[in-house]
Amino acid sequence: MPSPNGQNYLADYVAELQALGFDAFQPAELETYVNRGYMYVARKSRWYWETTTDTLTLAPGAYNAQLWPLGTELPYFKSLDRVYITTYNFAGKLEPMSDEEFARNWLNIDLSQPAVRGTPSRYKVWNQFLYILSPPQTSLDFIIHYHRRIAPMTHAVPGVSDLPITPPHLDEAILLAAKLRCHTRAQELTLANQASAELADVFDDMRDDDAEVEHEVQERAHPDDQWL
Repeated sequence: MPSPNGQNYLADYVAELQALGFDAFQPAELETYVNRGYMYVARKSRWYWETTTDTLTLAPGAYNAQLWPLGTELPYFKSLDRVYITTYNFAGKLEPMSDEEFARNWLNIDLSQPAVRGTPSRYKVWNQFLYILSPPQTSLDFIIHYHRRIAPMTHAVPGVSDLPITPPHLDEAILLAAKLRCHTRAQELTLANQASAELADVFDDMRDDDAEVEHEVQERAHPDDQWL
């Protein structure tokens, strides 16, 4: 049964593939093909669903957070957009730091020393760590806006990890991409080509529907070159 917002769960995709005649496959195999189709659709249609937020709290003197896949902060981290302090009386936006500045001024010193603590104003992603600098003098809360990688659907957290992060209107594309892989595995090449053509139509429709997210953003001023 789909989720309250109309999205198919991983089990819904498997059940539909079985109903379409792929019942000779083991459920685990169908889950693999669903996830491969899901990853393909997500790669072909990178939109706003890759953007997300995560919160972070740093104790006094703490200065970094280990990122995915080695750490638990910013799950499936791909790229950083913005970092804000949200603690009252310290709220503000942090600015990114260049590689040269980080290597010259921070990488060669002991960041655990109390002498280097202050109010954070900069951040840097370096070697799978997010550095917040200067290290805070007091405990601070942050909200981090970032782009995430697509994670395969699993049954690990029912109702959460078995849902795609893509919106419901892409469920059909995910099913078609899974069908394509099942037909290819079964050596049903004519049916695989048909599923591929249907999937291409979906992507064509998506490109036609592509539009600005913020319609109120003012257009940039262009120089008047009519006198040339």
